[in-house]
Amino acid sequence: MSEVVSSLDALTPELLTSILRKNGKLGQGRVLGMRIQPNPAFNSIAAHLEPVYTTNAQADVPKRLFIKINQTHGGRDEIAFYGLVSAQKQPLSMMIPVIDGAYDEDTGVSHCLMHDVSGTHHAPVSRERILAGDGVPEEGELTGCVEALAGLHAYWWEHPVLRDGPVRTPLPFRDEERYMAEVREQAEEWRRFRSSEADGLSRDLLELYDSRIEALPTLWDRYLNHRFTHFSKLTVCHSDCYFTQFLCPDDPEVHGTYLSDLEEACVYLGAEDLVYLIATFWTREQRQENDREIRCLTRYYEALVNRGVENYSWDDLCRDYRLQLIWRVELPIWDQQNGSSGDYWRPKMQCLADAYRDWDCAALL
Repeated sequence: MSEVVSSLDALTPELLTSILRKNGKLGQGRVLGMRIQPNPAFNSIAAHLEPVYTTNAQADVPKRLFIKINQTHGGRDEIAFYGLVSAQKQPLSMMIPVIDGAYDEDTGVSHCLMHDVSGTHHAPVSRERILAGDGVPEEGELTGCVEALAGLHAYWWEHPVLRDGPVRTPLPFRDEERYMAEVREQAEEWRRFRSSEADGLSRDLLELYDSRIEALPTLWDRYLNHRFTHFSKLTVCHSDCYFTQFLCPDDPEVHGTYLSDLEEACVYLGAEDLVYLIATFWTREQRQENDREIRCLTRYYEALVNRGVENYSWDDLCRDYRLQLIWRVELPIWDQQNGSSGDYWRPKMQCLADAYRDWDCAALL
């Protein structure tokens, strides 16, 4: 394992030389220096790097790099997952090629060094646009995002290495005990939220959340127990899958769409990522305009099938989407409880609650 890069100041030319050499990217020569351009990452230290090499370095050395440094234990699973990806014989085209990753168990610090694709790719929408209610990418980019997500899910669909391999990707609900613990935590969050915010919410909205909390314990036996016990129709989910996590190509004829920031990756129902992507910040009007939501789900489903996923019907996908709406309608509650302002969580709550009603999720409770 490489020495962990704990800060941008710690990334010396000597250390970068050592990392690139260890990973077969610098056969001769060395790094003389580098231009560092910090990136305003939301929850980590990140920067774009342009190394300067000695003249005897080979021509194909990486010219542009990107480093992400996580100074909490949150980067552990991401580093492990990227290691799992690199061990696959088949390249995953939706993943940015990673050069090096390291995690320090004692300090919790980790780093991930990868190729910088910012010269050829861009985010389909910015965080500012999403928060302003303008979070719908243009059609071609939307298609690329949905198909990249389907490609990730299809590759890992019921993949035995997720269950039996040397690297265990997190499984949120390994058993009933863990599921019920999460249900109790959500119930307590809702109780605290309700006591402070109920006056600002409609009666219908309060009833939606009250009935949901009451019914959550029943979902384990009815819908989830068999799935997790038998590792059925599960895959790797991004689990923080907003459009800001995608990088779309400037020229789709040359490059494909990438997914980034797999810090929350886990083994779960693939529809969770679709709920993040579609229902969390799209209004009812945006979802329904030209059947945008259904078209996204259809495109996703067709991509799964075309990539070899079997024994998963369209009805299965729709039910999973509804189940994840039931589960993730709680997101604004968590946001408020963790300090987010009403300007952030209120629009999110409205979007999710509208989708919850439109899909008649209460009928599954």
